[in-house]
Amino acid sequence: MLSEQELTQFGVELKDEFSHPYSQNHDDWNESYFFDWYTEDGSAAGHCRIGWHPVQQRILFWLHLWNGSEWSLIEENRLPFSALKLGAENVFSCDQWGLKFSYDCLAPLQSGRLQIDGFARVVHGPRQGMILPVNLTLEVKALGAAYSRGAGSVEGHSAQGFSTNRYEQPIQAFGQMAIDGCATELAVRGERDHSWGPRPWDMNWQFFVVNNEKFSLQATQVEIPEWPLIQIGYFHGLGQGMEHLSETKFELEFASDQPFAAVSGRFSLLCESGRLIAGRMESIAGSEIDITHAFTPPKRTEYRRTLIRCYFDSGEESMGWLEYNRPKPDNK
Repeated sequence: MLSEQELTQFGVELKDEFSHPYSQNHDDWNESYFFDWYTEDGSAAGHCRIGWHPVQQRILFWLHLWNGSEWSLIEENRLPFSALKLGAENVFSCDQWGLKFSYDCLAPLQSGRLQIDGFARVVHGPRQGMILPVNLTLEVKALGAAYSRGAGSVEGHSAQGFSTNRYEQPIQAFGQMAIDGCATELAVRGERDHSWGPRPWDMNWQFFVVNNEKFSLQATQVEIPEWPLIQIGYFHGLGQGMEHLSETKFELEFASDQPFAAVSGRFSLLCESGRLIAGRMESIAGSEIDITHAFTPPKRTEYRRTLIRCYFDSGEESMGWLEYNRPKPDNK
């Protein structure tokens, strides 16, 4: 187990595992948890996000599952906030109308259990269009500190008198995924995130995650109108401390008409220590996520989650995730 000192070295407290008070003055206040994971060979993977807009009185729930041949998803963006239960051990839970999900804290910032039961639509693969029962249980264990750059000062992302922050953690998880009764045992790595505060969505970003037996990294690039380009993230080598990234570069090609294989290109990440991590990526599987409802007025952007294979210039290969949001191309 990681020590409390190691877990909290970036200013995140153990109590930040749990939900936070929110400001009634911010319609876009959002508290969310996400988890992403994949097997070493990419034969199984998934992404889950549970978020709530308490002022809007709604819950957002996304589950995207990859079994090596099919991509299945649940998207519920208008579940009633009143159905959500928040607690000190049961971090959150909901059980309504054929969808049940929960996250139990086993040790704050250290370990927990994610459980989901519901029905997912197959959006890519042999059974495309079918709705199938799905079940997921993951025992999640942190592999590093709750990484944060602090609450920050970006306009529209903070609220006077209220805690606002976010953190990411590299994770390892064990459990089982079942789709239509076909069970797959999971031994996976990935990332988890917890964010709370006003969260406008009207910006462009790339969010890049790699986690393997030798290292984990997370690199984020955010473009906000009238703000300098935001470049943040970490590199965490086995047996070493987490390093801040000072520069993130992405040279990506996007396939707007192919959400299953949406992106490829190169990346270059520079640590504050001078360490350079560079290579190229290719898509394995992916899907587009609906955030039309998050804009006023509603609009479509190209918001996608893609399972990728990375080829590092050092000669190493690894699975990973790339999430991105960008304006909808004019001709789409």
